Amino acid sequence: MPAAGTAVNVLRGRRRCLATSGVAIVSLLGVGTHFLTADTDLPAVPVSAAPTDKLASAQLRTNVATAGGEQHVLSASGGQARKSLSILQIGDSHTAADLFTGMVRQILQEKFGQGGIGYVNVGTPHPGVRSSLLKLTASSGWSYEDIRRSARPGAFGLSGFNASTSREGEVLTFASDSPAPYSAIEIEAQTDPDAGSVVIEIDDVPVLSASLAAATAGPKILEVRPTAGKASFRRLVVRTGEAKPVAISAVGIFREGTGVTYSSIGYPGATVDLLAKFPEKRFVHGLRRLAPDIVVLAFGTNEGFDANLDPAAYRERYASAIRAIRQALPHARLVMIGPPQGERPVTACKPAEGRPCPATNPSAEPPAATERQDTCSQRPPQLDQVREVQLRLAKAERIPFWDWWAIMPAGCGASRWAATDPALMSKDRVHFTKAGYRKSAAGFAAFLESEVKASLRGEDAVPNN
Repeated sequence: MPAAGTAVNVLRGRRRCLATSGVAIVSLLGVGTHFLTADTDLPAVPVSAAPTDKLASAQLRTNVATAGGEQHVLSASGGQARKSLSILQIGDSHTAADLFTGMVRQILQEKFGQGGIGYVNVGTPHPGVRSSLLKLTASSGWSYEDIRRSARPGAFGLSGFNASTSREGEVLTFASDSPAPYSAIEIEAQTDPDAGSVVIEIDDVPVLSASLAAATAGPKILEVRPTAGKASFRRLVVRTGEAKPVAISAVGIFREGTGVTYSSIGYPGATVDLLAKFPEKRFVHGLRRLAPDIVVLAFGTNEGFDANLDPAAYRERYASAIRAIRQALPHARLVMIGPPQGERPVTACKPAEGRPCPATNPSAEPPAATERQDTCSQRPPQLDQVREVQLRLAKAERIPFWDWWAIMPAGCGASRWAATDPALMSKDRVHFTKAGYRKSAAGFAAFLESEVKASLRGEDAVPNN
C-alpha cells in the first residue's frame, strides 16, 4: 500500500446537477479526491482509490473509472422513471437522534427497496446525534467542534460538526451488525498546510492512504470504490497516520442500483436559522454533492420555545432557507414537517411546612377556549405561532406540509401522550419515546409515499424558480 501522502489519481466526473442543460442528472462518476474552493461555482472534483475485489488484499490500486449513470435521471419536463431515490432530511433534535428518521427510512425501504446508508456524522459530537444504521465510535483523542459555536463556519460540511485530533493512531469507527452494501464511500475531510494523513480500513484491510496537507485550508473528499462495482463491509475505520492535525466532518456511504437512501442531518437545539450559518457556496456545494431528490425540512420546536420570536421575521428567514435550497437543487422536491406539540416542564412544587403539594394529573386537559379544545396552558404560545407561520409558508411556496401537531391529541397533547402506556412522550414533554417516534414516523412515511412515487416516476417538482 502506498505510504501516507501518496498522490492518487484525479476524478474525471462527479455527482452533480447539470442545471444549465435543462436536465438534472445525479449520478456517480469516477473516483478521486474532491477539493472545494471559495471561488468555485460548483465542486471542483475528487480523488479516490478503488480497493481490490472484495477488499481481500491490502494492496491499494488507484484508477480512473466511471460507474453507470442510469439511476437518478430527472428530466425537466415529464421525466424518465428511475430505480433509486435519495432523500435528505435536515432538522433539529427530532432528526438528529435518527429514531424518527430511522423508522421512516425502514418503512420506505421495505416498500421501495434498500438504498445505501447515506450521509452520517462521525464519532460522538453530541449525545443526541446518533445513527440507527451504524454504531459510531471514536478513540479518546478526538475532540469535536460545532458550527454554531465556531468562528470558522467555512470549515464545516453539512453535518455541522468536525471531529479533530493531532495524535497518531486515533480512529473513527463505523460498525454494522450485518454486511452494509456500498458502491462508494466518501470521507469528508478538511485540508490544512500543517495537516496530517489518514488511512481508511475496511474490515481490517487498509484500502486508502491520503494526505490532508494542502496549500490552503478547505474541504476534501476521499472516495473509496470497489473495483467490482459493489461490495459490503461490517467495519469501516478512519485512522490518523501521524501526530499532525486531522479534521473529519462526515462520511457518505452510497449504493448504486435500486431502492431508497434516507440521510438525516440533525442539530440538537437548532432552529432553521442554523442553515444561514453556512457560507452560501459551501452550503450549495454540500447539497449538490449529495444531490437528494427530496429534501425534508423539519424545524420549529426550538423556535416555538423562543419567547422573543417575531413571526414575520421568522417567516422571512425560513423562506430564505427554502430559496437557498432551491437555488442549489432546482429540480428537487421539498417537503416540510411542522413542529409537534410540546409543553414547558411543570415547576416543581415546594410546599410550605405542613402543606403538601396538590395532586397532579399529567393527562388532565385545561379548560378549552376553542371549539377544538386545542389550548394548553403549559404550551408556549410561540409554538402555535410557529406552526401557523409554517403552514402558510408551505402553502405559499407550494410545498407539501405534514402537520405533526395534528396527529397528537387536542389540548395538552404532549402530556396526554406522556401518560399513555407505553408512554409516547418523554418526561420533558418535548421529545418522544421510541414508541412515540415510531408512531409519528408511520404517519409521516404514509404522507411522504406519494412524493416518493412521483419522484420515482420521474415527475419534476414544482419549478423551483
